[in-house]
Amino acid sequence: MPVILLAFPTGPGPGRTGAPGDTGHCAGGSCHVGAAARGEGAAIYLPFGAFYEPGVPQRILVHVTGQSTEPITARYGFQLSARLGSNPAVGSGGALRALGNEISVQCGDGRPPGAAACPPGDPLYFAQHSRPSREPLWELEWTPPADARGPIEFYLAVNAANGLGDQFGDRIFLNSFAANPAGPLHVRQPFGGGGASPNAWIEIYGNGLAGAGGVRVTVGGREAHIGFAGPGQINALLAADVPLGLQTLTVTTAGSAPISSPILVTATSPSLYPELPAVAPGRTAVLYATGCGALTGPAAAELRMNNRVTPATAYASPAFPGLCQFQFEVPDIVPNPYLLHACIGGRCNGQRLLFTVAEK
Repeated sequence: MPVILLAFPTGPGPGRTGAPGDTGHCAGGSCHVGAAARGEGAAIYLPFGAFYEPGVPQRILVHVTGQSTEPITARYGFQLSARLGSNPAVGSGGALRALGNEISVQCGDGRPPGAAACPPGDPLYFAQHSRPSREPLWELEWTPPADARGPIEFYLAVNAANGLGDQFGDRIFLNSFAANPAGPLHVRQPFGGGGASPNAWIEIYGNGLAGAGGVRVTVGGREAHIGFAGPGQINALLAADVPLGLQTLTVTTAGSAPISSPILVTATSPSLYPELPAVAPGRTAVLYATGCGALTGPAAAELRMNNRVTPATAYASPAFPGLCQFQFEVPDIVPNPYLLHACIGGRCNGQRLLFTVAEK
């Protein structure tokens, strides 16, 4: 029993993401008691949405969105692997690199990749926590294969542990996410959040986007409102009725051929204005954002400070099209900075932001 209770305090061995070909995951007795919840509780954020350029590194965030049973003592862990969509059991979806001491990386043989790469016989990379974390968020670097052409699947297992030194009450979540080849246009939301949703502002980056003539932007056949247009960047407000799912973003300028790229539109994609206020317990905090979706009235939302969930309400900002706000009463907790996520419609902002609970 002591061996089981102390299993994986510095991260699991390879093959625990729940991906095809893996040996399993961290639930069901191998480390923690109970079945894993699939398709929930874990998220990955890429800076330009779910797209990649072959061989080009980008930073990604891993977020535990599932809740621990113990909000005060909670600890978190994860394991992540990237696989080729065409061969997820053994096809490597690229290299993973730790950006801090809280993450370690190993190959399929359990050894670190070293300065070169994982060996051809064990090409899969596994990134995981090197020690349990008080915060449910990690940042690392991913480099897709230089010859990648199709979808790449991320397989992610996370642990929202109770932090009490036993395995009972710990919760395991499994999820997977696809990244597709990017086109000539790159899209992100203002303030650093990735994604796109109805009635949200987006920033479009590319070459030769705005010339001497006019410029037009459409997403899924719906016209977007242009807020700013320059040769390398366009800011546009998506239509409230833009179709969801994988759509085509097209930029058309006078005298030039249209430029198109894929874009993933989700129902919500919150991106918070990063200058957060310091608010005392019992008072109402207001956070500004874009990506709250096509709001027609107040909508239920929630704020997460580390592992504590606080109910919130999202409102549109009529005087500022495309912007919205989260309002919530700050809970009676110890004054401190807290890692904060705003969530609406099942999606949270993909940013590392600190919200300060002030003294009363």
